[in-house]
Amino acid sequence: MQYIIDRIEQDIAICEEESGSMVKLSLQEIPKDAREGDVLLDINGAFQIDAEETKRRRQKMREKLNRLIK
Repeated sequence: MQYIIDRIEQDIAICEEESGSMVKLSLQEIPKDAREGDVLLDINGAFQIDAEETKRRRQKMREKLNRLIK
């Protein structure tokens, strides 16, 4: 399962699931260096950052923003 960190509030990360549903994850459950916009993978109950997918999504968002600005 894949999650995208939408925002971090106090001790929870509000994440979007692949289905579009929003879920709350404890900051204790996710990697300490996780930040908003990171893609998390749930691998057997342990979360890890998918650095490649995070990079790809950030690039895609930059491209969209650049198109909007022009």
